[in-house]
Amino acid sequence: MRQIRIALDAMGGDNAPISPAKNCEFIKDDKLKIYLIGKEEKIRQVLKSSIDIVEIIDCQDFVAMDEKVTSTLLKRNTSMKVAIQMQKERKVDISLSAGNTAAFVSLAISELGMIKGIERPSIAVLFPNITGGVTIFMDAGANISPKPLHLFQSGIMGSLYSKNVFNINNPKVALLNVGEEETKGDDLRKQAYKMLKESDKINFIGNIEGHEIFSGKADVIITDGFTGNIVLKTSEGITRSFRTMLMKEIMKNIQGKIGTLLISKNLKSFARKADYAEYGGGILLGVNGNVIISHGRSSPRAIYSAIKLGEKIINSKLLEEMKELKWESE
Repeated sequence: MRQIRIALDAMGGDNAPISPAKNCEFIKDDKLKIYLIGKEEKIRQVLKSSIDIVEIIDCQDFVAMDEKVTSTLLKRNTSMKVAIQMQKERKVDISLSAGNTAAFVSLAISELGMIKGIERPSIAVLFPNITGGVTIFMDAGANISPKPLHLFQSGIMGSLYSKNVFNINNPKVALLNVGEEETKGDDLRKQAYKMLKESDKINFIGNIEGHEIFSGKADVIITDGFTGNIVLKTSEGITRSFRTMLMKEIMKNIQGKIGTLLISKNLKSFARKADYAEYGGGILLGVNGNVIISHGRSSPRAIYSAIKLGEKIINSKLLEEMKELKWESE
């Protein structure tokens, strides 16, 4: 198996360059090659010893987390742009950043282009579900004003992702809506429902409501990027709040403290399964490349998880299969 090369934006994220650089200490696999792109002096302050599979590429400019996307920003030679350009020039297999999502998506579209026939990209993130598996949730923020065709294409992309990377045969695809009935929702969802229902390229099971997102009822759930981003951030907040409230309650008395000791392994297991860091990041489906977007608050372990997800995606040949598929057009 050939070495997989990753261009990692070392200046992207709330904890940059610490998280991107420190993640390299987790990597023991010589089948990976990591290019850390950013201010070399700052990266070396974090990465005090050399690692054989890591190469630092000095780049003094970077995209701030709160910068607005402009034509000027897209022209600048930032660490984020270098990561994308390296893939465009086929020097790497994956571009990864925990930085400004809007900028990274815009750079990916402008530099790599879209797969022929796909109109808009979609960020696919992984949600744990109660069956012990994962549900692919898309879109988490790439396309906030989609057309019905875009949701339809998101469903096909998510289905391919589920099948190729997670080995789910004939994935069940659902449309997030305010009710299960076909007549529910706005015009966008009604028209998308019709397209999904009539297609023989997808195993569409109908609408799904918000309370069923983590049920495992669907392998893939599709929505618009605006709604999807709210759902993603709400779920993260609920998980963190629930853990805090749970620990406060069980530590109130001696019985709870003793119980905590007895089930400490179970609590750790739950925290791991509910933690976004275990799943790494979201893949930007639809662009002509392998682009992974990590959470802005990513820890070194979260960045490492994103790299391992990228490795799995490359080995599955997902991008190649997406390119071969004949996509619907208006």
